[in-house]
Amino acid sequence: MKKGCGKVFAIAISLAATVALAAIILSAAIPSCAGTLDFPAVFYYVCYGSAKDSQSAASVSGVVHSYGGAGYIIENGGNYYVTVSCYYELSDAQEVADNLQSKGLKCSVVEAKRQKTSLPLTARKKAQSYIGVFDTLLSLSRMCYDLANGMDGGSVDAASAKSVLGEVRTALEGLRRANKAGCFSEELSALEAECDDVSEGYVFSYDVRRLQIAICDSIIHVRLY
Repeated sequence: MKKGCGKVFAIAISLAATVALAAIILSAAIPSCAGTLDFPAVFYYVCYGSAKDSQSAASVSGVVHSYGGAGYIIENGGNYYVTVSCYYELSDAQEVADNLQSKGLKCSVVEAKRQKTSLPLTARKKAQSYIGVFDTLLSLSRMCYDLANGMDGGSVDAASAKSVLGEVRTALEGLRRANKAGCFSEELSALEAECDDVSEGYVFSYDVRRLQIAICDSIIHVRLY
């Protein structure tokens, strides 16, 4: 599912910069009294089929995964979709979906975006800190995307991928520790567990894409309070 492969040799440097930036943002966030938070994240998922419930989608997930897709299940607009891959530009996602359709796979592109959120009074001073977490998670998702593309293109081997995933895990843990008892705590713990699962044994690019999509899904659905 390679598309738009970046210069993966810069992943580790970018990751270090992301971790440092997260520390600065979270320790020195400027208080904000805004009543809403607007983080304009948009993702384009290439999906195989849809279902009205998660159980039906789960029955397809393993099949998609066995064919090299992420197999991660997302909920969007009341429907459940089994993802193959995720992109940041519609044209990239549509090209991959069209290619898969030409091979007989009924794939489509599903757009998901973070909606503008009304913040309760108790959370308004945390708005800038929330944006810092979202920015860091978005950067980590893009690093996973570049990593998976590098693996598909042969420029990154499994051992190097495991090393990068270790750094992603460290960044997620750092975010969680900085957000103890906060609205991101549960999501970040789940992402750490997902990263551990992806890193166990031999690392495959489609599992890295699963982690990428899990991070994107958290950005879309985390409830702020």
